[in-house]
Amino acid sequence: MGEATDTLQAQFAPLPFADAAAKVLELSSCPLHYRDITEQALTQNLIQTDGKTPEASLNAVISVDIKQKGSQSRFVRVRPGVFGLQIWGLEPLAVVSPGTADEENRRVRIPHFPFYDELRLVLPIWNGRPRSQITGLRATIAKLRGSPQEPGDWTRPDEWIPERLQGDDRNLAEAIWQKTKGRVNPRHVYGHWLLACAYRLLVEDSSGYMVLTERGQDFVDNPFGDAVSLVDEQEGVLKILTIAAEKGTGRRADFIPDWSDYLKRYSRYGTDSTIKDTLGRRLQSLLERGLLAKTGTTYGITDEGLAYLRQTGGAEDADTSGELQEILQLIKQQKASVRASMQELLATMDPIAFEHLIKQLLEAMNYQNVTVTAPSNDKGVDVVADIELGITSVREVVQAKRQKSNVQRTVLDALRGSLYRFQAVRGTIITTANFSKGAMQVAFEPGAPPITLINGDKLIDLLIEYGIGVRTRSVEVLELDADAFAQMEDSVD
Repeated sequence: MGEATDTLQAQFAPLPFADAAAKVLELSSCPLHYRDITEQALTQNLIQTDGKTPEASLNAVISVDIKQKGSQSRFVRVRPGVFGLQIWGLEPLAVVSPGTADEENRRVRIPHFPFYDELRLVLPIWNGRPRSQITGLRATIAKLRGSPQEPGDWTRPDEWIPERLQGDDRNLAEAIWQKTKGRVNPRHVYGHWLLACAYRLLVEDSSGYMVLTERGQDFVDNPFGDAVSLVDEQEGVLKILTIAAEKGTGRRADFIPDWSDYLKRYSRYGTDSTIKDTLGRRLQSLLERGLLAKTGTTYGITDEGLAYLRQTGGAEDADTSGELQEILQLIKQQKASVRASMQELLATMDPIAFEHLIKQLLEAMNYQNVTVTAPSNDKGVDVVADIELGITSVREVVQAKRQKSNVQRTVLDALRGSLYRFQAVRGTIITTANFSKGAMQVAFEPGAPPITLINGDKLIDLLIEYGIGVRTRSVEVLELDADAFAQMEDSVD
């Protein structure tokens, strides 16, 4: 009786996290996300923990095991956040340690990073065509680029395709332009081609024809599927999304330090121009997919973006625990609440006080000699200031419109007509609302003095950026460094 009880207790005794994960995977016979592994391990009483985020602990344990043991690990990471067993012979997702990336496994390899929606349209067009035809079109276009003095106009494919191309080149270019319904310019598909080949969305068969792979079809069919998450992980897109989640909101320049550090650790990019270019293109991709939103010059992660981080597990080198995700969501909600309160206060502010608020903002932005004009006979000008442009100081006039309706073109025309009265060369209209289409169309009309338009959202961005009406409080969050633990294990061996 005693031996049977001991055997039963041993059978149900909690296992180390790694052993429990291996047991769950053995029983499932297929790769699982680390959150699913954790849930099943807890349900089956394979692990026992007092921690609040067992899924983060299990993810870290498996990640350290893979980084330390490589191909000798029991586990293999097949997709972001998804693990299987090495004995299944699965193709692993390349795990790149900081500073060790070789040419084949390094991250962020694709220049001219494309929009995914465009690539989904182009992949079926390339499918079944000879590789030589696809590369031949690019070679032909390269020869037709002209000179820096006469680069040629490539903005109208309906015109330049029949004028400049013939034969197979014309056939393929017209197919791209027409079948994508004018979405994809055949001259600008180099990044699409590089990505498709690098991640084997298309492969060349024995006859020299390009064939859409299973992964390529998954990329076409599933905007948030395994193929997309693979590319996002390898190209640093998940890293940028993680940075956005941690910051809550930020301008592009705010992303550069973290992105630069990531590139130096995992890629071959390192110059200022390539850092900015790779970041800019991936930010635009995230905007197009609805994972980021942009207000003025400020980026912020959307609810869809946070959900995608939870689905994928986020960047490999970042903490993606459930608690952190909740913190990020709360920060996002709190910032939105503060913005809404600011908007309400601005809308109900005394008009004269609003003008003095704009004066304070301009002074914070390094304008000089900022003066609020007298209410009577101001000719539509509320604030006058000087700004240094290079070695020249120019006069600028500002009209502050605290209102709920859109600012119309007549207001802009009146301000432009008042510039000479103040010896100003340019003007700005700042409103708590927005601008009509007509006003936006003529703000920078050729031959006329420029009028900058700042709407309510942009005004709040500027007030937050320059710390007017808000205070910033720092919250310190600890993040697990799995690499450090793996390195410690290696040093013992």
